[in-house]
Amino acid sequence: MLIKCTECEHGINIPDEKVPQGRVFSIACPGCRAKIRIDQHISSEPEEEPKPFIKEEPEEENETDDALGIILTSESEFDDEDEGFAVYDENDKLALVLDDANKTTWTDVLEEKGYKVQFAKSPDHAVHKMKFTHYHFVALHENYGKGSLEKNPVYRNLVEMPMETRRHIFFAIAGECFKTLNNMQAFNYSVNLVINDKDVGKLTGIIKKALLEHEMFYKVYKESLQAMGKA
Repeated sequence: MLIKCTECEHGINIPDEKVPQGRVFSIACPGCRAKIRIDQHISSEPEEEPKPFIKEEPEEENETDDALGIILTSESEFDDEDEGFAVYDENDKLALVLDDANKTTWTDVLEEKGYKVQFAKSPDHAVHKMKFTHYHFVALHENYGKGSLEKNPVYRNLVEMPMETRRHIFFAIAGECFKTLNNMQAFNYSVNLVINDKDVGKLTGIIKKALLEHEMFYKVYKESLQAMGKA
């Protein structure tokens, strides 16, 4: 869907698969950062014929798409005043930080690495954001959202994601039960990096080492696919 900013007339192309059908949403113009309300796809849809009244049970606050493992929400539920549905340049590296206690540390380190950092108000809000934005780096604390890690919607969404998409996201988790840079523990949790809370102060060196190993691994992986004619 092609839209134009109402403020600066910057053209924005949103992939059709990213447009939430039947939902009004907002984006932030990458040119002037003005907030744009998107409802063209709603008004253009044909009206449905009236249906007979059927008494239904009250709906849950959020509608869950089980096939995709995501939570669908209306604009009013997660209306980011400052950020909106952010649209970035194609070459931007985006990071989502979900660690309230260490937010500043993560932000400083990731911005130094060239990432543009975003945050979320809750686990459900984070899942909602990931539906519309491809993040290259996600940092999650095991206590984010106050529940267990295994039941955290963000964790579940990422570990259950198709590998074709998941391999392009560097996923790091922090907590008191982890051994920093322990590859076996990271493998068991299906993440790229585990960090103990006590080592957050060493985050700059940890991230540098982990990202370098990650890049080297996928360089070899891609070269292997090319050698087999699969890439």
